[in-house]
Amino acid sequence: MRRKSYGPVRSLTAALMMVAVVAMATTAVWRYLDTPVELVRIAGDLTEIERQEVRAAVIETLDSAVAGVVDVVEAIEALGWTRDTRVSRIGPGVIDVSVRRESLAARWGNAKYVTTGGEVVGAPGLPVEEETLPKLSGTLSTSAEAMQVYGKLSARLADVGLTLKTLQETEVGGWELILEDDVVVMLGAQDINGRLERVVAVYEDALALQMEKVDRIDARYGSGVAVRWRDELAEEALLARN
Repeated sequence: MRRKSYGPVRSLTAALMMVAVVAMATTAVWRYLDTPVELVRIAGDLTEIERQEVRAAVIETLDSAVAGVVDVVEAIEALGWTRDTRVSRIGPGVIDVSVRRESLAARWGNAKYVTTGGEVVGAPGLPVEEETLPKLSGTLSTSAEAMQVYGKLSARLADVGLTLKTLQETEVGGWELILEDDVVVMLGAQDINGRLERVVAVYEDALALQMEKVDRIDARYGSGVAVRWRDELAEEALLARN
């Protein structure tokens, strides 16, 4: 008597069992991912306001539609000041976020900052000590170009003990500096390195011991500099009132 063959039946049964297992696994994964996020853990050297912005971006993205990790990362980076964003789902209701902000080198205008790479970013809620950063502004130059100018000028001034607090570019591309004691130095747009050297020479020869009396140093000349004293400014103000 021939033995019955159960090969096809067994193969079909095994296939159906495999399909059932895959379906169950898919359902389990879906339920896992579909669990509402209850905790957003944020790592990084951020201010409290920055953390709140990141958390709000994550929650809003997840609530708006079916979103994945890539969507969350894009939402965080759209804030404009984050770097090296990493997002991972640790548990059914937990998301870990790691965010890095580039080191800030200077303020840019009234509300932005320039990173060490020369990029303009926002940085909400910075501690008060960050306000001691030098202030830059540009009209014709980019933030990176302004950073380069600042680096050269501040280094040269530091050689003689002066601190550059503010560097601003005028509408015609001239550079104006504000030093400690609020002394204004006007270099113009041409030969700024040479003009700065004249300022340094006058400072070392005649002004080092009386900078508190100086209001402005104007080096926008072919040679030499013009010094305006604060006494002169006070006299002009008095005459104007009379």
